Amino acid sequence: MIELLLTYKYIILVPLSIIEGPIIAVVAGFLVTLGVFNPFVVYVVMVIGDVVGDAIVYYIGYFGKRFLGYFKISDEKLEKARLYFQDNHKKAIIVSKLAHGVGFTGLIAAGASRVDYLRYFKTCTIISLVQSFIMLLIGIFFGHTYMVIEKYLDYYAATTSVILLVVLLFVLMKKYKLSIKI
Repeated sequence: MIELLLTYKYIILVPLSIIEGPIIAVVAGFLVTLGVFNPFVVYVVMVIGDVVGDAIVYYIGYFGKRFLGYFKISDEKLEKARLYFQDNHKKAIIVSKLAHGVGFTGLIAAGASRVDYLRYFKTCTIISLVQSFIMLLIGIFFGHTYMVIEKYLDYYAATTSVILLVVLLFVLMKKYKLSIKI
């Protein structure tokens, strides 16, 4: 995945953000610290990709209602979901967008329940704005942390190598009874 991002940059970032926005935002944030991406462009792409993904999932539920029976989703369950979305719209969308495993199903249920799309779109956009920002910051923060750790790991590796060489030299000198006379 990282090779694709390095090669195609923003072009590949769009479809990847539609498929799995939050994780791609963290990876893109890390790549921002390496200078591969511009953080502002990545943020805009991530929000747009996440909202487009939400729209696709909504319309899968909206137009795929007749297939829900194959997944043992009855009209009664669908009506309960519709009422829940009606009474707790924001909470339902937030849980659907942020809880992995439940999310996809919740957003499909929103479409199948015929939740008002404009209201759905506004809520999803606000959540995507916040979620993408936080995930991008996490990627940037851990990217900077990685860079700092890498610097110290380089020092650690160099120090360890020098110590090992000195110990090895000392052992070899003792084994072969070599002495250094100054």
